[in-house]
Amino acid sequence: MRIFLILFTLVFLSSCARNVEPTVENINKIFTSQDFTFEFHQIGASKKSISFRDDYLVYKSDQPTIRREITYDEVLLINDFIQKIVNLHQDDKDTESSSFYVVKNTAYKTTIIPKQEEYYFEALLRTLKLLD
Repeated sequence: MRIFLILFTLVFLSSCARNVEPTVENINKIFTSQDFTFEFHQIGASKKSISFRDDYLVYKSDQPTIRREITYDEVLLINDFIQKIVNLHQDDKDTESSSFYVVKNTAYKTTIIPKQEEYYFEALLRTLKLLD
């Protein structure tokens, strides 16, 4: 029983995503898996996320979930959007912000706090035709 508990603990700890700094290199590590999630957190609102897996996009929010194929042009648009918020990331962890982004896969997770509030996340969703 003791060995089982030790093995279970080791498996659990190794299965957790490792927090990494929001750099271009770390974001690219997450993107190479082609199975990642991009989350938008806003204080006082529900979390919204766009997940990617096998050429499919899944948008989750407090509205009905949308699942559809993603085009190459949309991939470029999303990559450009994430690159912009990484470039605008605040290094000051003490800064209060009402919103932040999380980019993660099963191995890595990074949190991005943009200098500009929300940084047009709603515009990205409209462009991808995920909002009315």
